[in-house]
Amino acid sequence: MGVGCTIGAGVFSLVGQAIGITGHSLWLAFGLAIILGFFYNVPMLFASGSLIMDGGPYALISTILGKKYAGMYVVSFFLYFPTVAIYAISLGIYVHSVIPGLPVNVVAIIALTTFYIVNLFGMDTLSKFQNMMTAALVVGVATFILIGLGHIDFTLLSSVSNPDFLANGPKGLFQATCLLSFCTYCQYYLMFFSRHAKNPKKDIAFGMLGTTIVIVFVYLGVSVVASGVLPIEAVANQPLTYVAKKILASPIFVFFIICGPFMALATTINSVYAAYVQPLYSATQDGWFPESFAATNKKGSPWKILTICWASSMLPIVLGWDVSTIANTYLLTDLILGVFLVVSIAQIPKKYPGAWANREFGRKIPTWIFYVSVGLAGLVQCIIIYNSITSIKLYIVVITIIAFTTGVVYAIKKEKDHNVKSPMLDLSLETND
Repeated sequence: MGVGCTIGAGVFSLVGQAIGITGHSLWLAFGLAIILGFFYNVPMLFASGSLIMDGGPYALISTILGKKYAGMYVVSFFLYFPTVAIYAISLGIYVHSVIPGLPVNVVAIIALTTFYIVNLFGMDTLSKFQNMMTAALVVGVATFILIGLGHIDFTLLSSVSNPDFLANGPKGLFQATCLLSFCTYCQYYLMFFSRHAKNPKKDIAFGMLGTTIVIVFVYLGVSVVASGVLPIEAVANQPLTYVAKKILASPIFVFFIICGPFMALATTINSVYAAYVQPLYSATQDGWFPESFAATNKKGSPWKILTICWASSMLPIVLGWDVSTIANTYLLTDLILGVFLVVSIAQIPKKYPGAWANREFGRKIPTWIFYVSVGLAGLVQCIIIYNSITSIKLYIVVITIIAFTTGVVYAIKKEKDHNVKSPMLDLSLETND
């Protein structure tokens, strides 16, 4: 499950963009992004070994920080909606690379609308085959890497033998690293699927570590093949299609394109609609929004929220945002909201000393190291937020800040309403306080 959460649409969306920023040093940028992602996840390793957190970030923040901060978090969830477009535009880029007559934006709009309708009518057939599709994805990516290794010119992948190794110098490497972190820090999502683990306090932490080990090999493998076979000008800001055509025989190429980018991007569009809509649906039921906002159709789908998500996802296409801009906008949103998550986790040793003392991960590690890891996670957030702000247009930053501030003010005022409630994790079995 951790592999499915982490390896997927992101790598297919951003490899070409990152090559355009840093050139043959893509593998180094990916390596640094993996390190940043690991630092961000270390506090979550301790947390998952202490408490069973099966209610998502909304419930965790509500339980530890209180209703007001949970409201700030969930009310700001609208900021995620436009970023759904990254997967649709990336799918359009891949389809266009195979069928040049189909415009990227037309494919993107069709994809967004198709999966909007799929979710609107409750057709969750694709999600039922998620594990099978993840397995096919892994096989497709592994095929790309293993066959591609025999075609690499390794002299291009070292600063010693290639003077153009850092295409845009240290600044380009830094920007590519931050951009690729989009693909490397999502291991902590496993915390919120504890019900699927036999021994969640132990299994989740080691699942996160195992996922990190897998992505080291997968991402570094993809990066050296993507940037070490064809000239940079042929692959910069381009999908993996062109490298795949060079190294794979026709039947294998078709398998890779279908099981790799097509499947990963299409299923991600389908799943993020549900992932982004559900928290706002729950928040409406909790009283943060008017009850009518959560109105459902005959299939039980919250059609108003879904429609707003679909309309918002069209904005980046209409405004002409590229994939990098959308990714950096997502990172800006996710890591600003992630502050609530990190601060919540930092409270665990003091709020739940019994659970902390009996944690299944890192019990012998001093608590001060945990706090150092929280500080490092905060530093990672600051680094990526800074890069996102400096990498996207000013009006996007301003609108994001205004929207977030508006959400905070709204939540502070709404929290005083006695009809507003927020979810709480059931920690009765976890603590010995």
